[in-house]
Amino acid sequence: MARSHRRSRWLTRIFFALVIAAGIYGWFYGAANWQPDASAFEIASLTGGADWIELVAGIMEDAIQIFQEITSQTQG
Repeated sequence: MARSHRRSRWLTRIFFALVIAAGIYGWFYGAANWQPDASAFEIASLTGGADWIELVAGIMEDAIQIFQEITSQTQG
């Protein structure tokens, strides 16, 4: 029974290495292909004296807009 346990451990290590490699590949692929528009990060509430509620609302609104830009299909 100890022999199958060692095979299982090696199999787990192999799959773990594959998951890490796929994650690194996905990171580089995403960084190369999905570049958000830099103007999308402008938050108007940062220029003046705004309270934290307006700041959080502005950040969340921009995050939703960026998410919509990333997930929308482009025609071309």
